[in-house]
Amino acid sequence: MGLLGNIASGLRSLVGRTRVEREMDEELRGFLDASSEDKRRAGLTPVQAARAARVEMGSANSVKHRIRSAAWETAAENLWNDLRYSVRMLAKSPGFTLVAVASLALGIGANTAIFTLINSVLLKQLPVRAPKELVSFGKAISGGVLGGVDMGTADLFPYDFARQLETQPGPFEGIFSYNSRMRKVGVQAGEHPTGQAAQVLAHLVSGNYFDVLGVPMFMGRYLQPSDAEAPGRNAVVVVSYHYWREAMDADRGAIGKVLTVNGVPCTVVGVAPAGFYGIVVGPEPPDFWAPLTMQSELTREPTLLAVNGPYWVHLGARRAAGSSMAQQQQWLNSQIRAYVLAHEGGKITPERRKEIERIAEPLVPAGSGVSSLRLNFEAPLLILMGVVVLVLLVACANLANFLLAKAAAREREISTRLALGSTRTRIVRQILMEALLLSAAGGICGLVLAFFGTRALIQFVSAGAAYTSLDPRPDIPVLAFTLGVSVLTGLLFGLAPALRVARSDAAPALNANARTASGSGGRGARLLPRALVVAQVTVSVILLAGAGLFLRSLTNLKQQDFGFSRTNMLLVTLGDKFGGLKPEQLAGFYQRALERIRALPGVKAVAFSSAAPMSRSSWTSTLKVQGYVPGPKEDTSAILERVSTGYFEATGIALIQGRALAGEDAPGGTKAIVVNRAFAEHYFPRNDAVGHLVTIDDDTNAGPWRIVGVAANTRYSGPREEPQPQVYFPVHQLAVGENSYAEWLQVSTSGDAAKMTGAVRAALAQLDPNLPVLRIQSIGDLTDRFVANEALISRLSAVFSTLAVLLAGIGLYGVMSYSVVRRTNEIGIRIALGAQHSTVLWMVLSESLVLLGMGLGLGLPLSLAGLRLLQSQLFELSASDPLTLSGSVLMIAAVSLLAAWLPARRATRVDPMVALRCD
Repeated sequence: MGLLGNIASGLRSLVGRTRVEREMDEELRGFLDASSEDKRRAGLTPVQAARAARVEMGSANSVKHRIRSAAWETAAENLWNDLRYSVRMLAKSPGFTLVAVASLALGIGANTAIFTLINSVLLKQLPVRAPKELVSFGKAISGGVLGGVDMGTADLFPYDFARQLETQPGPFEGIFSYNSRMRKVGVQAGEHPTGQAAQVLAHLVSGNYFDVLGVPMFMGRYLQPSDAEAPGRNAVVVVSYHYWREAMDADRGAIGKVLTVNGVPCTVVGVAPAGFYGIVVGPEPPDFWAPLTMQSELTREPTLLAVNGPYWVHLGARRAAGSSMAQQQQWLNSQIRAYVLAHEGGKITPERRKEIERIAEPLVPAGSGVSSLRLNFEAPLLILMGVVVLVLLVACANLANFLLAKAAAREREISTRLALGSTRTRIVRQILMEALLLSAAGGICGLVLAFFGTRALIQFVSAGAAYTSLDPRPDIPVLAFTLGVSVLTGLLFGLAPALRVARSDAAPALNANARTASGSGGRGARLLPRALVVAQVTVSVILLAGAGLFLRSLTNLKQQDFGFSRTNMLLVTLGDKFGGLKPEQLAGFYQRALERIRALPGVKAVAFSSAAPMSRSSWTSTLKVQGYVPGPKEDTSAILERVSTGYFEATGIALIQGRALAGEDAPGGTKAIVVNRAFAEHYFPRNDAVGHLVTIDDDTNAGPWRIVGVAANTRYSGPREEPQPQVYFPVHQLAVGENSYAEWLQVSTSGDAAKMTGAVRAALAQLDPNLPVLRIQSIGDLTDRFVANEALISRLSAVFSTLAVLLAGIGLYGVMSYSVVRRTNEIGIRIALGAQHSTVLWMVLSESLVLLGMGLGLGLPLSLAGLRLLQSQLFELSASDPLTLSGSVLMIAAVSLLAAWLPARRATRVDPMVALRCD
């Protein structure tokens, strides 16, 4: 209660003498009332009395103003003096100040860095008009083109349905659409350009995209519905601010300029504002936006604009003020069901009609954009936020112990000041001022560390993209967060020493010598530092156990059998439909490319495919298997992949039965396929898949196809996903058309694949200087992206938990060192009376072992209870893994014993004569 009174009194002294001023107002009013009554008794008229009262009131207000100004000046002067005094006291202990600021900078910086990334990925609103009114139809994170699904089971929609809703938005203010997948395209300046095209990212959107979002253009105009009315016409684009600044040299005359995109001249009609990257928040933002109706021309693919065509666009909307979310949801579901019902064709069975009536697509808030990053990194970032908060608490406890020891060393000084008339309020305020100064300095340094740390985190999250929409610069919420954390931290570790000072007494300290004074303070003063050490050990055990689990889980993920070679393989991605190559030209191109690259020194095997292992570039279709009768509603789809000869040799995928696809599988010969083990086990439990026929639901490539081999399963969709049925087709046996394109090139090398990047790129350039090579990467880089979540959590939690353990060790060292100093007299007497060094050593160590035991006793049960919440983040590992827990205990025990052994060893070297002379 005394501490709270002192703090409250100190706060009152900072903001002014409000109580004194209130009493002064009451006295003045009483005086003026009495003065008016006296004047009336003296024979003055009421008017004369009132006039005289106003004159006296003016004089009284002037006096009151001077008193108030003096009070504020006194409070400001006291505050300034307290600030100067606190700075001088911190400057007298530069070592302590540097350690304190560094510890806080690490704790606050880690919290600010993680919060900055959380703000960018999860919280930041789009820079558009009223972003909270935006919704997406479904999560809008799928990508690609689907041949046909029931809307409501996916978040993709056909183009004609999107146009229907755009023209008749119903209860929405506006509905817009955009391509579910951004595409790399070749761009050249001018209408008749020369030279190689630059590969940039394009996003196809509806004509009302910018209007519904409410985006003010930096220059020019945004796309309009008239730009998207006629397919293939009005080739216009809006470029991003980044592209305008970097690629167009910030040309103020950019509006009206022509960019040739994949051979199509497009006029620049607008420049988007800085900071706007569209509704899609991803690791790589688009460089420009073009109308959806330019899809075929700009992507060099068959049109997707047909009525009742494939599913390939996402939909978003701005909610109207006059209807509720429930009404809008009901309207959307009715529109989807009506569309599916109208395009069902034939006679609809009652069962099918019931299925259609159950279709529903949820409205999802989209004020902060739609992002796969949010889905991938939400859980890791929240976990890391909890980790860094615990680290900051450990740092606060550590510094509270240091300030307690410092306050104990200053007891004689403080007692003298109390004896000379200084108030406890003033002293408490000064100690809190010192703590707040430390936290402010730590916050400033932490903000600097967070800026660079956030850049590194963003590069990790965005897979090393050179340009990303995630911004490492702190904005108002981040600055407010850092300020709040700094102030809260200062109060947390400043209250303990303030409590000690508030309860100190002048007489005992003045009557005692320095040694005794430093040992005074009572049982509570000795228990609080030890309680803080126990709390530090407890938190450190939890953090170490969590970090150990994440590291072991990451190891399990990386060491599992992926089914393909993860070393010495280079992956090349081609785009823009290979620079305009026609489907009938591809067979010759593949042959020339394979021969040229295979001839490079160090190349073992090379092959083309429609998708690389774990690239998720899937082509799926339902199929029929000879002799197999599917059950009701059974999913008979499989992942289909087109490959060239040498594919299994290049990727290292093992053949279990039969043979691989080879040159003998000629275009006019028997159609051959290889299936994976998951396919064979599902359809052929008797292990006799080879020789059977398979037909796929594709009019141009139906088959039948004969199974000639069974390959091992691969982790196609990710390291956590179970293998799915998969079929490999020889690309040269597929019908000439879109399925003739195999965009991925696998190059198996005898040494480090990364060192072959230049040679492979040069070989492709010799083959065709205009060949659009989108990316060259090693298989290791590709697989690392699939464990990015686990790597982010495990590596950062390991760093932060190690930091927490070191801080806990420093805290224990400080407490035990202070204990040895406080008990120097006692230790000297014991040694003088014949105590052995081992006895003195054990006396100090036993005290630290008790604290360690209490911390472990609390930390282990809390770890077992809390880490169960992380089970979903682990892979083939239990949250109560005994090896991880025992390793955490051993590590914290080793650090704690080392921290306690140093002051214990110093205690054994105490000279009895020196210790007794000091007394």
